[in-house]
Amino acid sequence: MSEDVNTEVEDSASEEDSSTEEKTVPYSRFKEINEQKKTAEQERDSLKHKEGVLTPEQQKEKQAKDYLRGLIKEEREAILKAEKDAETQEQKKFEEEVSDILDVNPEVDKEKFLKFIEKDSNEYGISSVKGAMKLYKDMGRVKTDTEEATKEKLSKKPNLPKSEGTPIGTPPDDSNKTLDQIAEEAALESQKGQK
Repeated sequence: MSEDVNTEVEDSASEEDSSTEEKTVPYSRFKEINEQKKTAEQERDSLKHKEGVLTPEQQKEKQAKDYLRGLIKEEREAILKAEKDAETQEQKKFEEEVSDILDVNPEVDKEKFLKFIEKDSNEYGISSVKGAMKLYKDMGRVKTDTEEATKEKLSKKPNLPKSEGTPIGTPPDDSNKTLDQIAEEAALESQKGQK
């Protein structure tokens, strides 16, 4: 029986080989392709490692760039801090000058004066708070002088005489009359005046 089983297995194996007839690659070609694959993988791995590792020249260059970035950052921060400090000192000085000028000129409204400086300082070339106060007062003086001169001119106008055609006294109230009634009354009055 064992012979029968063995022959059946051999027969089925030979049938499978003949039906599928697999093509085999020669070992030399398989070895060549396999070696090329291994070489490519090794090159890939070495390139990955080389990207992380820098040559001594590249390391020096990177260190120099990092050092310069640090210096530039420090210098920029120092400049920004100096500008901010200067701006703060300038603002304090300005506020002190405004306070001193307003103490000497209590009649001036602080809010109006500050708006004047903000709005008109560039237009009039104002470079100091003292100059701004002088200009502000002069402009106020010109305004009041103009107002007074205008009032004076209006008061000097001559009184014109009343027209000769208007009757003396108050005219009669004719608000409840029609136009025809008013015309009729006027015609009667003119006839009376002619007689």
